[in-house]
Amino acid sequence: MSASPALLITCEHGGNDVPPPYARLFTPWRDLLASHRGFDAGALETARGFATATGAPLFASTTTRLVVDLNRSVGRPGLFSEITRPLPARMREAILAAHYHPHRQAVAAAVADLLESGRPVLHIASHSFTPCLAGVTRHCDAGFLYDPKRSAERDFCGKWMQELACLDPDLILRRNSPYRGVADGLATALRRRFGERYLGIELEVSQRFALAGPEALSSVNEHLVLALLRALGRDTPCRAP
Repeated sequence: MSASPALLITCEHGGNDVPPPYARLFTPWRDLLASHRGFDAGALETARGFATATGAPLFASTTTRLVVDLNRSVGRPGLFSEITRPLPARMREAILAAHYHPHRQAVAAAVADLLESGRPVLHIASHSFTPCLAGVTRHCDAGFLYDPKRSAERDFCGKWMQELACLDPDLILRRNSPYRGVADGLATALRRRFGERYLGIELEVSQRFALAGPEALSSVNEHLVLALLRALGRDTPCRAP
């Protein structure tokens, strides 16, 4: 990046709220709502930490992804869950109009406005993942998802990971894990729309920190924030002993 980027933070799966019109529909699904299927535990706290420390705008949703997944494209199987997929088309369209399109459109409009300043835009989407899926342990504490073909995204993730590893060498950091950075998602859609001046990075933090309690989550978030500030050139870079 030749110029310092304008920063934008989002959190698509920040809570497990059920809109009142669908409350009865979700009554039998309380356990699922509380699980990793219902929301990304800890992701909203991480996103708020980034926004507070950097002054970047934050766009977050606390509507459960089981109503509609804001990080999936319209027409993709994962857009609606097994709970809302059987609803009539008019009800699914109403869900999109009330909860999906407003978030996606607001983020896209913010990116467009920031690009008008002439600076590149760095979009960080805060997510989290379950440390064990289908009986398989995921050996990762934080995953940095990006498009490997985009050197600016790759290089920035490298700086961020380097600073984070210096702050906490015990963290297991992965590139494009536990998901691929070019898979269907909001960042992928925005890359297609805005081109090379848009940098989209999805941060995936293990939910083991959120499950361990506020202190553990706060600790890893402090390191994530400080490493981000250093990668952005807003704080003195870490020097490993």
